[in-house]
Amino acid sequence: MELKISRLGKKYEGNWIFRNIDLSVTAGAKVLIEGRNGSGKSTFAKTISGLILPSEGRITYIHNGVQVRDSIAYKDIQLMGPYIDLVEDFTLTEFLNFHRHFKPFVAGMSIAELLAIGAFEGQQEKYIRHFSSGMKQRVKLLLAMFSHSAMLVLDEPTANLDAWGINWYQRLVDDYAQNKTILVCSNNASQEAAFCTQQISMEV
Repeated sequence: MELKISRLGKKYEGNWIFRNIDLSVTAGAKVLIEGRNGSGKSTFAKTISGLILPSEGRITYIHNGVQVRDSIAYKDIQLMGPYIDLVEDFTLTEFLNFHRHFKPFVAGMSIAELLAIGAFEGQQEKYIRHFSSGMKQRVKLLLAMFSHSAMLVLDEPTANLDAWGINWYQRLVDDYAQNKTILVCSNNASQEAAFCTQQISMEV
């Protein structure tokens, strides 16, 4: 998926969170969105993913050479961030089945394969409310990587992960996401976005 962003801005209660953002993202690009905490990275991620509307400017989505209507662009985008909630009253298996009714997994990917890739063998009938913060983060990353979408927007993808989990995330991107367009919102580029070849700063 391609993105063409022109003079994008978002304002809350009279204050500009970000403004005058111009960005062109080609299909398959890997882009780092950097900036200190409070610089507007998460708001930008939500805006380009269609979770919230911009206050000004324009986002054009293009998939396989065809412009996609704003109202349905979210179907081709998977957003992952600390503000995305999991259904904690479900077991892991129940939640994965619930999710795929709304956004199917990539072709041929089974629940059993997801559990193996996520190192969740033996945990499939455990309720998500009993998962550690790192385990919940791995669930979110599995959904991001393996949901059928052309673009990933990853906001702080290694939050709550230990050293093993960080290495797992990096391998996950290398092994399974190279054909996707990826935008990573991070202030820890070496850990979360070393694979990115383009960057934009949210600093003012």
